[in-house]
Amino acid sequence: MAPQGKYRNLTNLELTALEQQGCRTDGGDWTNVLVADRFDTRRVINVRFEGRVRVGALDGITMGADAKPACIENACLVGCEVGDNARIRNVGVRIANYAIGDGACIENVGTMETRPAARFGNGVEVPVLNEGGGRDVAMFDELSSQFAHMLCLHRFRPKLIGRLQQMARAAAERAQSDTGRVGEGASVVSVGEIVDVRIGPYAKVHGAASLVNGTILSHREAPTHVGSGVHATGFIIAEGAQVTGGAMLAATYVGQGSRVGRQFSAEGCLLFANCEAFHGEACSVFAGPFTVTHHKSTLLIAGMFSFYNAGSGTNQSNHMYKLGPVHEGRLERGSKTGSFSYMMWP
Repeated sequence: MAPQGKYRNLTNLELTALEQQGCRTDGGDWTNVLVADRFDTRRVINVRFEGRVRVGALDGITMGADAKPACIENACLVGCEVGDNARIRNVGVRIANYAIGDGACIENVGTMETRPAARFGNGVEVPVLNEGGGRDVAMFDELSSQFAHMLCLHRFRPKLIGRLQQMARAAAERAQSDTGRVGEGASVVSVGEIVDVRIGPYAKVHGAASLVNGTILSHREAPTHVGSGVHATGFIIAEGAQVTGGAMLAATYVGQGSRVGRQFSAEGCLLFANCEAFHGEACSVFAGPFTVTHHKSTLLIAGMFSFYNAGSGTNQSNHMYKLGPVHEGRLERGSKTGSFSYMMWP
């Protein structure tokens, strides 16, 4: 993005050109629209500007493998800052309160907005291991399996738990902002709804249905992919992960390099590094690294696993119909359950 002092007001010639190309502002006041020196009015068509909007250079192409000409067309921008050579086209409702990084691409989206004091999934309490509560782990961007293990299992050490919870709260407070962000080189295409979601550099978000209150961490060397039909609320997806194929996430953390898809449903789960979850269902699962479930008929519930392979039809029960879902279970590292295995947790 251009340095703060590099933005300027539009010239009279630029203002006239924009109005002729169907661009408008609130009440015809253009003083809140600031642009960088390499701003090209020919690339801005049918755009409505509301609030304070800053636009960087528009004279090049986007970043990433599928580079396209930078432009802003058929969109409504509310309180946004657009980086150099970003591409924004065909926004159905609006993009509100977002900082859009250099070379990012946003096309064919319904709505993108950040509400006041958003935390982007940070601070969401995950009712992991015990569906009835009491072992909740608050998510934050730097969450590790070791941190979560201590917070979940060491409840008999109140001073430790208090300190860990304080650290998680502090991380969530640091993440709080009135402005969301789309990182440089990120690509957001054909997404229905994005609300209070922070998207990292070079992330690929294509075809998702609804993303609410979450963070998609990403890096140029480990880009994250969120794909077709995904519904997610209260989530954090770490670098290099893939969440695709109509997956459904609620209050769930997806770790680095993990793959979730093919209609998999996860609610109240922690899926740490290099997990694979397809077809089935998980609820209140603490999945350490390399937990794998691949079958439609598999239910993982209220359990702790790592280096685990769930056979087809694997199932567990965490209640006995009297006290509710208050039971839980843990399998040793490297366990494998056979097809149609059933375990009643103690």
